[in-house]
Amino acid sequence: MKYLVAFVGAFFAAVLAASMAPYARVLGVTPDPVLIFAACWAMIRGQREAMVVVPMAGLLRDLTTSDPVGTSVLALSPIVPLAVLRDLRPVESDFLPALAVVAVASLAYAVISMTVLTAVGDDVPWGTGLLRVAFPSMLVNALFAVIVYLPMRWLSPRPRAEGFGVGSAVQL
Repeated sequence: MKYLVAFVGAFFAAVLAASMAPYARVLGVTPDPVLIFAACWAMIRGQREAMVVVPMAGLLRDLTTSDPVGTSVLALSPIVPLAVLRDLRPVESDFLPALAVVAVASLAYAVISMTVLTAVGDDVPWGTGLLRVAFPSMLVNALFAVIVYLPMRWLSPRPRAEGFGVGSAVQL
């Protein structure tokens, strides 16, 4: 059932990215609902589910764009290893690492997609792409992640703590 919910959410995000997001410009860039959805899902639900949901979201995005098929799957793939931040718990909050993952994933997405487009022969202005798209999208996607993360967190079941024994401080 969780993957059906993820499919519907990713489909909605892909349709939103193709239809409405181009009209919502902030700092000259549009928010990326698919990236935000995939990163928030990975941070809330964990790396195991992210290994399924992130490629699914990338494929749905690829079906709604004119980029080569597989570009979004490849560009969203850094979200899966970044989801380790959820388990490392560098700070007490789950929210701040999620914003950091969205920001870093936005930069990785831009760099990987520009690399793929360069590899297939498109002329990609790297300087302009990084300064006017990649860096502002890090901030914009992190700001829009608040809209997705909080409701997704409230609707998700709390993960069970699995310890190694009674009173054990080690948790998985």
